[in-house]
Amino acid sequence: MALEHHLHFLLFEHDCVILPGFGGFLVHYRPARLDQQRNLIHPPSKELSFNRHLVRQDGLLIDRLVTREGFDFNAAKLRVEEELSGWRTLLQRDGRLELPRIGTFFRGAENQLQFEPDRRVNYLKDAYGLRPVAAVPAVKQMRQTPVVADVGQADGPSRRAGVRIPGWLAAAASITILVTGATWWMVGSNGMSTLGGFDMGRAAEAALYVPPPVPPSFSTSPVEASVWTAPKDLYGIHAQPIAGPGSPMVAVNLGQAPVKAVPESTAVVTPSPGPRFHIIGGCFLEKENADRFVSELQAKGFAATLVDRKGGLYRVAYGSYPQREMALEALNAVRKEEAPQAWLLVK
Repeated sequence: MALEHHLHFLLFEHDCVILPGFGGFLVHYRPARLDQQRNLIHPPSKELSFNRHLVRQDGLLIDRLVTREGFDFNAAKLRVEEELSGWRTLLQRDGRLELPRIGTFFRGAENQLQFEPDRRVNYLKDAYGLRPVAAVPAVKQMRQTPVVADVGQADGPSRRAGVRIPGWLAAAASITILVTGATWWMVGSNGMSTLGGFDMGRAAEAALYVPPPVPPSFSTSPVEASVWTAPKDLYGIHAQPIAGPGSPMVAVNLGQAPVKAVPESTAVVTPSPGPRFHIIGGCFLEKENADRFVSELQAKGFAATLVDRKGGLYRVAYGSYPQREMALEALNAVRKEEAPQAWLLVK
């Protein structure tokens, strides 16, 4: 069994995978970026780092051995401890431990454990198969303004802007203008201001304002109105003579009786204990990733919640239950149908 093989696949599914007593691997999202020195555009990725202070068991690696290799829990736990013990022996002897498709451990200054990840591996599944591409600078094309040639007036009055007008048409237009001007001059000088029955020189008559007839006024005698008041201490719908004594009875809604104040109860409500058993489906270093995972599970129909933050990691549960039996039954269902690496947290 190669422990790094299972570790490699777990890092595609989780943002944090812990090796008990050894340390924890973390993946961090990095957006697409431009490498100006080499003129390359790198796709978005998830880069790997190592934290030697994360040593508490999260159950992901052991659970994968149980589901993939067929071990029981105790045998899988013992197998992981043996493998990690061999890693420590190699580091102590050679000062270097290389894990294929993960990275290399080595001893740095003051004998501190250092880790260098394999830069060729991208743990972001959405960017699987993407490679850096060449960054080709775009050349901005200048927009050319069309040049309009100024066409001068040709010889003769009948040619403008490159269009020749027949001479007889220009002469006819000139004669028409002259005749029209002479006609208006003769009409103005001889006092001939009436053309076709329309007197152009006559001033417009002023319009006379005729006031509208005053409508006849009718005298009205005041009518004494009877005043009706609602009876006191009477509520609901009752027939009343609202037009005065002796008038027909009319049903009137007199409103509702005022509600008497009831003293508040002094009983103390004892809060019921919350759920203690949580089915954990993932641990995240960034709260944004934990909230996104909660939204994905809720979209699938799970009552997912962000349980707490422990050891710098946000723990997300598929569901929480008040009784152990209910939680174990739900855990088996989640492992079979959704997430084989889910585990039970008791608080």
